[in-house]
Amino acid sequence: MNNNRKTYERINLMLTICRRGVGDKIIEDLREMGVTYNMAAVGESLGGLGLVDFLGLEDAQRDLILSVVCTSKAERAMALIEYGYSEHPDGAAFAALVPIEGVSGPLVLEYIAGPMDSGADAD
Repeated sequence: MNNNRKTYERINLMLTICRRGVGDKIIEDLREMGVTYNMAAVGESLGGLGLVDFLGLEDAQRDLILSVVCTSKAERAMALIEYGYSEHPDGAAFAALVPIEGVSGPLVLEYIAGPMDSGADAD
């Protein structure tokens, strides 16, 4: 039996909504902290769902960022949005985490979430 199996962290999908044009800067900051998988999309009233109105946002033109974040990096990534961009004059960003329970294949997980920090506790 091979006891040298690598242990992988749980991952989360982080959805960030920010003012149009701020998404690239947020992605740059997330990459600097090791969050390597980020997808950006332009949200125009968030697909006609009325979500922008529901959230009380005055500007319907938004950037949407979907990021895959390891559990060890999740708290820091959320703090980046909460403290770094929520009060930023051009930012007005907020984020939410959704745990991802089943990902097929440990190599895919490592590719998406980035290499695990040395010494990080795995769940």
